[in-house]
Amino acid sequence: MIQEPRFFSICYCGAYLMMAIAGTAVILDPPRTMQSGLGEILVHVWAGLLIFGGVLGSLTTLPGIWWLERPATIACMFAIAIYGAAVLALPLTQPSARIVSMCFIAFALLTFAVRLVKIKHFAYDPEK
Repeated sequence: MIQEPRFFSICYCGAYLMMAIAGTAVILDPPRTMQSGLGEILVHVWAGLLIFGGVLGSLTTLPGIWWLERPATIACMFAIAIYGAAVLALPLTQPSARIVSMCFIAFALLTFAVRLVKIKHFAYDPEK
């Protein structure tokens, strides 16, 4: 059973799955630029937040278990913020590339922030 509106639930589930895939990729082959910018420990924390948030979020979004989705959303937002800080700390080689990267990071943060606000008052889907 998928929580209504189903389209949004499926889209958010996909977004969380993308976070889990990104975290898995970071664990398997850490980006050298990120490793030099963040350090090995923070890269693993970053990957862990992506995997934790992505897996938990994808499992809880479809049935509408919002009390469990909230920590997933927060974990994803922290992971995105870590990435944004690393992008800002990297040496500036092309300003337009940094602007585009920061816009995508801000978009991702805002998307998860909207989801967090939407589910913050409920433990489960209120229609159930």
